Amino acid sequence: MIKATDIITASFSNVADLLGKNYLCVSITGKVYGEYDRKEDIKRIVNLNTFRFYYHAKAKDYYACNFLYRDILERKGMEKLKAELNQLLIKHNKDKIALCGYGLDGEFCYRHILSNFLNENGISVSEFTKVDLSKQKEYWRRDVYKLQGHNNLKDEYVSEVLEKVDWIYAKTMPQTPHHYVLRKDFGDNSLFLNIVSHIRFYGKPEIFEGVLYRVFCHGAYKYWDHPCDALNEDVDLINRKLYKI
Repeated sequence: MIKATDIITASFSNVADLLGKNYLCVSITGKVYGEYDRKEDIKRIVNLNTFRFYYHAKAKDYYACNFLYRDILERKGMEKLKAELNQLLIKHNKDKIALCGYGLDGEFCYRHILSNFLNENGISVSEFTKVDLSKQKEYWRRDVYKLQGHNNLKDEYVSEVLEKVDWIYAKTMPQTPHHYVLRKDFGDNSLFLNIVSHIRFYGKPEIFEGVLYRVFCHGAYKYWDHPCDALNEDVDLINRKLYKI
């Protein structure tokens, strides 16, 4: 168990109030950015850092944010998480803890993912202000690339088109060998965007260096783009590498 008489989640905007009520305020997203009263007094949990999820959050790709954050929690594990929280409580002589994130009111926030994770594992957590968890769960299911749809292309057709492309070796990334094709060199802008939609709609989630990619596998290859391009029409390249089953 976590050795606390009260565990809550809250927004960083509530930190000054919570510190006044003798809560230990802990960031569950890593370093705290922005102007918040007494943010220098907020402690951190090791490796619960969402910095690399920036592009997903910017695209409002909350499916990816949830997928990645839960992956961090699962890899950390409940026992290590409980131990770290207990160490913080002991170190700062506190018995109440507030797990803090950015979201206000009903906005998406990682603290609700953590709260749900802890409650699922027998640790009772409440919210400092009332939150509709069902709305948060809707965020977690919201896959923006599924919502953007596709253009009724067949997998075989997409594969045939991509087989004919002049692929460029990514020589600046020899540690992760792959090839790419640029949108400006593709020759058919409309078809390029249709294929991007297909890749993102049918691609399976795959984590690489803390980022979630939608990876479409067909034949001998896997294909993907980059989540920094929030909308399908923003994408300027497609990557591919040999697919090992």
